This record gives sequence, C-alpha cells and structure tokens, in this order.
Amino acid sequence: MGKRVIVQLPLHPLFLVFFFMLAFTAVIWLFFVPRALAYAFQPLGISPHLAYAVALVIVLLSMMLSFVNVAIAEVPRHVLVPEVNYVSFFGIYYPVPRLRPVASKTVIAVNVGGALIPLSISSLMLSLMMVSSRVFEALVVEALTVTTVSLVSYSSSRIVPGVGIVVPALIPPLVAALSAMALSSLLNIIELAPALAYSGAVIGALIGADVVNLVKHFDKLRSPLISIGGAGTFDGIYLSGIVALFLTLLFI
Repeated sequence: MGKRVIVQLPLHPLFLVFFFMLAFTAVIWLFFVPRALAYAFQPLGISPHLAYAVALVIVLLSMMLSFVNVAIAEVPRHVLVPEVNYVSFFGIYYPVPRLRPVASKTVIAVNVGGALIPLSISSLMLSLMMVSSRVFEALVVEALTVTTVSLVSYSSSRIVPGVGIVVPALIPPLVAALSAMALSSLLNIIELAPALAYSGAVIGALIGADVVNLVKHFDKLRSPLISIGGAGTFDGIYLSGIVALFLTLLFI
C-alpha cells in the first residue's frame, strides 16, 4: 500500500474560519501596535528604528507571556462546602443538608503579558520623561491622568464572583486619552500626549480596577486564583494602554 496524506478537519468548518480570522487579527495587531508604540517613544528621544524594534519585541513578549502568572501572595480563607447528612428516625433516614467550613487559600498573582510588561513600558516612558526638559509638566499631566482614570475605573467596575473584576472596555482608555490630550495641550507638551495617555491608562486601570477592588472587596471574589492582568493581551490593563494610545494618535 502506497503512502497517503489524509487531511481532516478536527473541528467544525466554522471554527476553521474563526482561526483564519484570529490569525489575520494577529497579523494586523503586529503591524499596527508596534508602530503606535514607536510613535509614542520617538518624542522621548529614541530613534525611529530603535523605537520600532523595542516596540515589536515588547508586543511579541506580551503575546507569548500572556499565559504566565507570577504568584506574589497566598491568603488563607474558609470555604463553605455543601454536604448532606442522614438522620435515622424509626428506621427511616432523612437527609439533612448543611454547609461545612473547609480551610482553603487564595493565590494572588500578576500576569506577565497582561500586567508586568505594560507596567514596564509605562515605567520606561516615565523614566525617559524624567530626563526631558519638560519633566515637571509631564509629571503633572501623568498624575492627573492616572488619578482620573483610577477614579473612573473604580466607579465603573463591578465584582463577578468566581470570574473577577469587570470594567467596560472603552471607558478607561477614552478617559486617559481625553485627559492626556487636554492637559498636554494646556501645558504645551502635546507631543508627549501619546506616551502620557498610554502610561496613564495602564497605571490608572491597574490601581482603580484591580488594586482598590482587591483591597476593599477581596472576600467577594471567591476564587482560588486571583491574577492581576490574568486575561493577558485581552486584559483591561493591557488593552487600556493600547486603545488609549491609538485614540490619542488618531485625535492629534
């Protein structure tokens, strides 16, 4: 019998269409996102070619490391587990349901691709601003942008037990873009608006949506693993920075 090659779709054909769309989206993502980050880095004193190379590496690392979580703390807790006991009464057994407390723990982790890398980009941008001639104006805009995004992110977030913290996707980046552009224009540093919008969205979403809710509503989360930025490149922290950057570049 000769050798044969058999091609068989492992899934429904509609899933194949979905995978092609996902691959196309990834190509578009890798084309536009590094260029947008490169534009944000250039006013900070980085050459266009180096800015694009750095941005491309950052985007690739975010996608590859979006499945990696770094545990930073373990919090003991008690979980109520339902169980049924049977009581005999004249030879007849009656079920008696009750809740039994069981010792457990919650692991708090930070996602590398969804939180650590966006924070690293923001830190790099802020450190480059520190050596610029308009450092005071940049810090004022950044502080006000982060504060505004934090307040809006917290007020618009909600706790979904067993799922995590949910925030409307467009609200934090839109607030960050508008705040950074308005304040940068007012202080005559509009060329720094893309970098300020990105870092303001990332840090503001992290503080307002994750950190504050984690501190105030920890018991409501009811999850054995709480990962900050755990949705990776689809997480609110990561997407807030990227969308805020795109909106700022589009508007200015």
